[in-house]
Amino acid sequence: MTRRIAAVMLVFALLVAPLAVVSGQEGYTLGLSLSTLNNPFFVTLRDGAQAAADALGVELVVVDSQDDPATEAANMEDLIAQGVDAILVNPTDADAIVPSILAANEAGIPVFTIDRGASGGEVVSHIASDNVAGGTMAGRFLCKLLGGQGKVVELEGIAGTSAARDRGAGFNAYLSESCPGLEVVARQTANFNRAEGLSVFENILQAEPEIDGVFAHNDEMILGAIEAATAAGRAADIKFVGFDAIDDAVAAVKAGTLAATVAQQPALMGELGVRTAVAHLNGETVEAYIPVALRLVQKLTLGLSLSTLNNPFFVTLRDGAQAAADALGTVELVVVDSQDDPATEAANMEDLIAQGVDAILVNPTDADAIVPSILAANEAGIPVFTIDRGASGGEVVSHIASDNVAGGRLAGEFLCNALGGQGKVVELEGIAGTSAARDRGAGFNAYLSESCPGLQVVARQTANFNRAEGLSVFENILQAEAEIDGVFAHNDEMILGAIEAAKAAGREGIVFVGFDAIDDAVAAVQAGTLAATIAQQPALMGELGVMTAAAYLGGEEVPASIPVALSLVTAE
Repeated sequence: MTRRIAAVMLVFALLVAPLAVVSGQEGYTLGLSLSTLNNPFFVTLRDGAQAAADALGVELVVVDSQDDPATEAANMEDLIAQGVDAILVNPTDADAIVPSILAANEAGIPVFTIDRGASGGEVVSHIASDNVAGGTMAGRFLCKLLGGQGKVVELEGIAGTSAARDRGAGFNAYLSESCPGLEVVARQTANFNRAEGLSVFENILQAEPEIDGVFAHNDEMILGAIEAATAAGRAADIKFVGFDAIDDAVAAVKAGTLAATVAQQPALMGELGVRTAVAHLNGETVEAYIPVALRLVQKLTLGLSLSTLNNPFFVTLRDGAQAAADALGTVELVVVDSQDDPATEAANMEDLIAQGVDAILVNPTDADAIVPSILAANEAGIPVFTIDRGASGGEVVSHIASDNVAGGRLAGEFLCNALGGQGKVVELEGIAGTSAARDRGAGFNAYLSESCPGLQVVARQTANFNRAEGLSVFENILQAEAEIDGVFAHNDEMILGAIEAAKAAGREGIVFVGFDAIDDAVAAVQAGTLAATIAQQPALMGELGVMTAAAYLGGEEVPASIPVALSLVTAE
């Protein structure tokens, strides 16, 4: 659950405010004081910190406060006496930790707080999730799940901790401002503990004959509450929402006993704590607050409709989407292949809608032909996301794609430079009606028209993104055109077919440029038969599609357009 998916946007979750990469300095000793190691969340945080310390070559001294402010004070005093270079602390109590922080300040030891904050003392940087936002996320989800009406219970964390205070504040503010139909009929502390969550909720169940939902400030408490409700025979009637996404909670989401949990990234918090401390010790400027993104973990089924799986590009896109679904842990991905046929695509889309998937990711065969299917999904209340290729109509939440116009211009610029601004060129077009073909062609031709008028396009024909068609179409063009200096194809499959045709015809000296950077094309660049290809990132597109859909379904706002960077692949 801590896998960081590289992205170019800030919608999920798994991204944090950037830090400078530090090399570390052998000889540093960092103290890490944790509120407890009797909770899987903080064990994972410790492990993330240790991994970063190992990578940077610094020593990490870990102490366990056992959820006891007095033990914490003794641990902090010991770390100060050892003369550690910096202290990372996850406080048991925001107020109780202040004298220890002041003592560290007096000793000249910089202090960093992780996950939970402190009420006073000088803290260099606070690394934590936005717990208020997480509480809001939980409130929004529970409100939607209960249709805006019902009686709910709040199980609170340890009194005095910033996590309990902030999660509760976000949850209650959302209910007060945006969901007044939810009534909190009981609010009691269970001290972030599973056994207490069980016993406290047992008492609440006896006192409250009607409970529709429960939000607990951490997963340990919510899992205890589920156990209590199950024993009382009332679990089926109650929706449970937790916080932290520990392994047991994610398993409960998969099993259907827990509706959702707000995912933090404890390993990443630990890592960022160590890296931030080392950066500060190295004299670098660090942020006073480093937020670590949250997301809602819920059981989801996403449909992925691809134009074809007879193209390595889309196979890679599918694999990226599947990797993201697997990383999220509670997402099922249903993949369908439209075989480059709008009629097959329409049937596939109809089937996904009938299955009642939570969202549909579609890579259209045709920008116009897909519109009725998108409208049908809109009518069914299923959000739609387009990937790589766009749609001409219907309501689309977000479009995840390369900037194909920019990619076409990049190809035009390369070909112009390779030919010295003069020559006769051919353009092999993709499937008519697809946004990819339209935009790549538009960018290519706009560049030639505006910046390279010495290149003359002597032939422009479609080869439908297909290698065999690229071969046959270019065979005909070679027979018709005695002089060809360069070729740009809207994808690599077509350009590889064209190269094969030129080789068979004994026509040398032609500069070929493709688009997609599939494995065969990169190999051709390395072999010298293909001059260049525009590299997309299909796996990242698939990952971003799944992550964006999951974020949106979790109540987050997502951008209407998510661009995925392009680059030029050449032999140099």
